[in-house]
Amino acid sequence: MKATTKVSGGQRVGQRMKALQDRLSRNSGVFVGIPSGAGQYEDGTPLAVIGAVHEFGRADGSIPERSFLRVPLRSNQDVFAKIFVSGLPAVVNGEMTLRQLMDQAGARAAATSQEAISQGIAPPLKESTLRRKDSGKTTPLIDNGRLWQSITWVVEGDAE
Repeated sequence: MKATTKVSGGQRVGQRMKALQDRLSRNSGVFVGIPSGAGQYEDGTPLAVIGAVHEFGRADGSIPERSFLRVPLRSNQDVFAKIFVSGLPAVVNGEMTLRQLMDQAGARAAATSQEAISQGIAPPLKESTLRRKDSGKTTPLIDNGRLWQSITWVVEGDAE
């Protein structure tokens, strides 16, 4: 059996696709991470700073890099691509806004980052760190859960 396709709407679909492309090119984006206003630890250190230190590590090596954003998000690019590929027809047909589609991708990306933390990110904690922690948690980046809970997404730009 030979597969066949039919395209209808011709010029209207082309116009909608062009309008969508124009909107995407105007600084629309989904940003995933820990926003600057996410709060602070008890000592006053912003959660965003703690997140950055863990994501990139400290230059002196005292805290190793434990990427909970870049590595898991890159590893799951196919998941995010599928979200856009499956959602774009609904955007083009006016059944969903571009912002709604981007929100779906952002929610999945934030959940992917949180899942990576929950599963444990290498390297494991040092024995000295385990002794110092009073939470009993042995998974890196999980102590009181504030960092994990602060991971979110923001849709910016002309995504309406």
